[in-house]
Parts: sequence; C-alpha cells; structure tokens
Amino acid sequence: MEVANRLPPFQADLDRLASIPGIARRTAEQILAEIGTDIRSRFPSSAHLCSWVGLVPGHNQSAGKRKPSKTRKGNKYLRLALTEASHSIRGSDNYFERNKSYFCP
Repeated sequence: MEVANRLPPFQADLDRLASIPGIARRTAEQILAEIGTDIRSRFPSSAHLCSWVGLVPGHNQSAGKRKPSKTRKGNKYLRLALTEASHSIRGSDNYFERNKSYFCP
C-alpha cells in the first residue's frame, strides 16, 4: 500500500514500463520500486543493471574451455518479477512474433 502512495509522481515512468509486452501495472511498480528513477546514475550500462539483478550467467572458464555455470544471486524480487514477465509472453503472439521478418531479415 505504501508503494502505491508514493508512485503518483512517477506515472509517466509507470506507463512507459507497462507498455512493454509482458509487463503489467504491478510488475512496473515492482521494477520502479526496486531500481528507482535515477537509473543512469546508478548503472552506467544495461549490462551493469542485468548483472545487479542477477540475470547474467557466471563466467567459468579454464584452459580456454567454457564450463557450465549458474547465474549469480542478485536482487531476488526484481529477478522474480522479470522472470515472471518473460514467462508470460513466452507462448503469446506478441508484436515481435508478428513482425519477425522485419526485425530478423
């Protein structure tokens, strides 16, 4: 309830996040609550953000051979929200699937 009371000033950011396929209002609120609105000052690149969330797999390499490794632990709440959003659009007919020939020539 407290998160909902603090979000009205960030309505434009919420609407922008909710426009992404698979991200509903509640997921957009979670993302905004966990990351904040000053993303560029906290994360220099998208790779830094993905690493902080814990979505980047570990790098386990020895003698030039890559070994399987798990993703590292990150922000468990944001990771769960993004994983759930990706599962929700996995089997759906979304914009990318309809226009795949445009994106992938």
